[in-house]
Amino acid sequence: MKRFLLITLAVVLMGVLVISSCAEPAPAPAPAPAPAPAPEKPAPAPEKPAPAPEKPAPAPSPEPAPGEPQYGGILKFIRGSFPKSLGYPPEFSPTESIYALPVLERLNEWDDEGNLIPVLATSWEGDVANKTITWHLREGVQFHDGTPLNAEAVKWVFQMEIDAGSLADGQYVESLEVIDEHTLKMHLSAFNWLMYENYGWTQLISPTAFEKAGGGDIEKSKEWARMNSVGTGPFKVSEYQRDVVIKYERNDNYWREGMPYLDGMEVRLIPDVMTASAMMEAGEADAWTDVSDVQNILGLQDKGFKVNWALGFFWALLPNSSNPDSPLANQKVRAAIEYAIDRPAMAKMLGYGHFEPLHQMASKDWPGYVEGYDPRPYNPDKARELLAEAGYPDGFKTKIMLTDRGEARDAASALQAYLGEVGIEVDLDIADLGRYFGSVFATGWDEMVFAASGINPDATDLFIHFGPSPMTYRTGHIAKSPEFLALCEAALDPKYEDAFEAMDAIKEAIKQGGEDAVVIPIYRSAQAQVMQPYVHSDYATLHTVIWTSYDDWMEKH
Repeated sequence: MKRFLLITLAVVLMGVLVISSCAEPAPAPAPAPAPAPAPEKPAPAPEKPAPAPEKPAPAPSPEPAPGEPQYGGILKFIRGSFPKSLGYPPEFSPTESIYALPVLERLNEWDDEGNLIPVLATSWEGDVANKTITWHLREGVQFHDGTPLNAEAVKWVFQMEIDAGSLADGQYVESLEVIDEHTLKMHLSAFNWLMYENYGWTQLISPTAFEKAGGGDIEKSKEWARMNSVGTGPFKVSEYQRDVVIKYERNDNYWREGMPYLDGMEVRLIPDVMTASAMMEAGEADAWTDVSDVQNILGLQDKGFKVNWALGFFWALLPNSSNPDSPLANQKVRAAIEYAIDRPAMAKMLGYGHFEPLHQMASKDWPGYVEGYDPRPYNPDKARELLAEAGYPDGFKTKIMLTDRGEARDAASALQAYLGEVGIEVDLDIADLGRYFGSVFATGWDEMVFAASGINPDATDLFIHFGPSPMTYRTGHIAKSPEFLALCEAALDPKYEDAFEAMDAIKEAIKQGGEDAVVIPIYRSAQAQVMQPYVHSDYATLHTVIWTSYDDWMEKH
């Protein structure tokens, strides 16, 4: 019977196309970036920024050298998800954050090695003894409404996020002190190296534009900001129709001299992968972004389209283990679920060789990966044994919440079959995106949820998603042992300068999380940006939450 079920499952999975984009499940608010200068050592002196140009950079010669960036053109994107807000950061999920990146910039962000690099801050330093972080801001930068980026503006944005409860580690900010026009000091009640990332990734909006829009009515300002975005970025929003189109136009007063290259960008929502693929083949779009349908990606790549492959997401079953009346509160039950799932087979069938089966809270491409640690390989007999020891010899009934997007439904059907083999009867609760994200990031879920989270190049996603004070899964539904939390806190000790120095301690927390079965890892997916041959963009190759749209360009075509 078991063999019949698995063969049937394989046939079904191989016959179903993986659909839609992985962008929307990532839930979570803006991920966490990588560490900055050492807390006990001052960062290098602020670099002298290039003055913001008063006029658009002159176009180069009509026939630039081959391979050299060219000015002009409207880059037309299609994507499978769309934001609900473009200019009110306290409500941003990763989807909102990404769409806002051409408009709203951060104080710092990652380079391709996972190190923090300056953006709107030129440098920063921490004082461990006095629990302060000082930000030195780039001079000569203006918001799109002509008002200056200065310490007062950054203070206002931080306070907005703190008041909304959306600033990661915001509970540790005791006060914000303006030292001078371009220097802001944060006074904290606690200190760790992750704060450079958590605070530095705040996306900055114009306080003046926000307050003016509401005329003193904060709710009116919020409603306006959801549909309008005023930042310092290389592009301005010229049109936003929710779930239809976003149009960006060039910011002629951008602080990076000579950029951006494009005249503008246009993004349209095309959730159906067959339609999106056909549009690319017909030349109706220049780029298809955040594509998780591996079969379609490979098909278009074979036809000559350019593909920027990226690590996808950490897909896992998240248990409501904090409910003492649930079987999922028992570690043996969670371990049994993990033993029951043939993750290598799932990854192979769903990812056409581009997915990685996971056996710990880390991917092999992740610096915190623990070599040789595989606590629960596929073993349904062991799963049944543990269920009996936990008091469920005949199994039990449960449900898994998921969205009907990406490969989620196919994966959940596989999970349903594997768990059924050991006596766990699973109902699939297919939720619309509003209910799904509301449950995962706000109100919580009943039993299990099949969820995706971002993979950071510096291993800080351990803390962002599952640590003592998570940024994303913060409903409290995932139970965490005192031992796991203590090891996370030890890895955050300010004696370390950054995540890379703390990596051995991070790995200890990963192993403890595995022993506790905090979550049930399933696979690391893949995603990509598919482009016409004339498009030049690094999006997705660095990380899908970094978008240097100012240096995207197109050849004449």
